[in-house]
Amino acid sequence: QKFAGPDEQARIAAVFRYLDPGGEGTVSLKEWSVLDQLWQEFDLTVREFVQFLTFAFGDNLQDAWQALDEDGSGSLTEEEFNEAVQAAGYFGPARVVFALLDGSDDGEIALDEFNVLENYKKK
Repeated sequence: QKFAGPDEQARIAAVFRYLDPGGEGTVSLKEWSVLDQLWQEFDLTVREFVQFLTFAFGDNLQDAWQALDEDGSGSLTEEEFNEAVQAAGYFGPARVVFALLDGSDDGEIALDEFNVLENYKKK
């Protein structure tokens, strides 16, 4: 879904160019491993966000959801999310966290998407 749309081929080509900085037309194992490094960064970002939420709102992430979803609509737009987490004191990469949580790619985070954060809580 992330690539779907009229510019789908251009997006895929851009990712390929990113992975093939030398322009050889192939992606080496070393170049491919960049994706793993990126994923590790994303994973760390989400884990730090969950740590922030548990520090700010307690261990129950549903309490965090209720605080962030001030209007009780059951979803958060990117603007609502950014404003809410900033008001709560989060100064990390909120746009990145939002993009990772918006699994449906519809520009909103629903409660079921937010609940994915449970997987990132410290055991």
